[in-house]
Amino acid sequence: MKTSVEKLEGTNVKLTVTLTPAEVDASIGRSYAKTALRVRIPGFRAGKAPRPIIDSYVGREAVLADALEDLVEDSYPLAIDAEGLRPIGQPDVGTLDGLEPAASYTFTAEVELRPELTLKSTDGLTITVPPALSSDREVDAQLDYLRDRFATLEVVEDRGVAADDFAIISFVGTVDGEAYDGNEVDKYLYELGRGQMPVEFDAAMLGAKPGQTVRAEFHVPDTSSNPEFVGKMAGFDITVHEIKAKHLPEVDDEFAGNVGGFETAQELRDDIRAKLDENKAAAHVRLVERGARETLASRLVGDVPQAMIDSQANDMLRDFVEGLQARELTIEQYLTETGVTSDELRADVQREAEVRVREELALEGLARAAGLTVTDEEIEAEIGLIAASQETGPEALRARLKANGAMSLIVEGLTHRLAVRWLMDNVEIVEEGAEAGSGKKPPKKAVKKAADGASATKAAKPAAENEE
Repeated sequence: MKTSVEKLEGTNVKLTVTLTPAEVDASIGRSYAKTALRVRIPGFRAGKAPRPIIDSYVGREAVLADALEDLVEDSYPLAIDAEGLRPIGQPDVGTLDGLEPAASYTFTAEVELRPELTLKSTDGLTITVPPALSSDREVDAQLDYLRDRFATLEVVEDRGVAADDFAIISFVGTVDGEAYDGNEVDKYLYELGRGQMPVEFDAAMLGAKPGQTVRAEFHVPDTSSNPEFVGKMAGFDITVHEIKAKHLPEVDDEFAGNVGGFETAQELRDDIRAKLDENKAAAHVRLVERGARETLASRLVGDVPQAMIDSQANDMLRDFVEGLQARELTIEQYLTETGVTSDELRADVQREAEVRVREELALEGLARAAGLTVTDEEIEAEIGLIAASQETGPEALRARLKANGAMSLIVEGLTHRLAVRWLMDNVEIVEEGAEAGSGKKPPKKAVKKAADGASATKAAKPAAENEE
């Protein structure tokens, strides 16, 4: 097989593929063999009918047409791999001439290629992200959560009901003056301010002391669990039996021991801070990379082909549907449960697809601008990792990738990874709340995680999809 490429307008090229007579004859032979197995011919066992008999039953032109279709489908991926092309969309091969045995065959395919867009600049890349370490306020918030969990209720006798109290109450309710099923409740521990009842219910109790009865009236809101009551006037006669206030424990050594077996309150604070910092570290790396990608993509020059966005959106929708199926849900069930329409879902996916495509093209533009190139050793190592994950041999995987024209996808994924590594090493990070100009780079450990975060199989995912 011989190949050549002619540049056309824009990012289109014309790929010319010439097959040798031996390759043509091999394809014709495979077509006859398939036809012989598929067609039942009296007097011959399956697959044993000679070519003249097959021609008389099926037609020589039909067999040659089948051979031509296979020849083009098999040779096109090999040709784009040989030329290192990265097409988007399907090729236009036009009207194909017929095959002739023992003769070479040439066809052309017009292909739209992935564009090589440039960046306005790679200098001064700066992003602003939340702090990588926890603040005293965040530690205090976690302590307050623990204090609330270990709070006790203490009876209050010297005042009326307050906004954050608990109260043991009984009440009788009506709707438009009529009793309803379950309208009487006796000695129920009710917490004010939690939205269990409309605000008018809580407001009526404020200031009431044990033994007092108060009345609450309000129109039933549309959030009611009983649609028949919505908009009608509800009335409640509420008797307060007892008031209890929440008592939060002090953060002392005794509290620290009760909460987690710590000897001192400082040990408890240190443990909370360490866990917050650990969680923030992972999130911080993701935020840095996310912000760096967005900043880089904003410097992309040129238009992104709609075909690339549509292809990415289709891949994302397919992955989304497969994820639902893994949870034993259909797309129809998802749309019903979320209230999202199919058009809204498609629009959301389309927007995210454009973001992803722009970021990928920006990373490739960065790789060209920074002179980042993937080595043969890196390609071989990547194939080895993917082969191991798929429990196959590197040579077998390489052959499949070449047959599908997918070797360029391996290079593409590795290029993205190199660009992300460069980006994380060179972006200036400003943490929210820090003084202007006090940008800093992420810790070395964080940089490594971000740069190496893409799994070895991520780059090969499109290749695997092409193989299916």
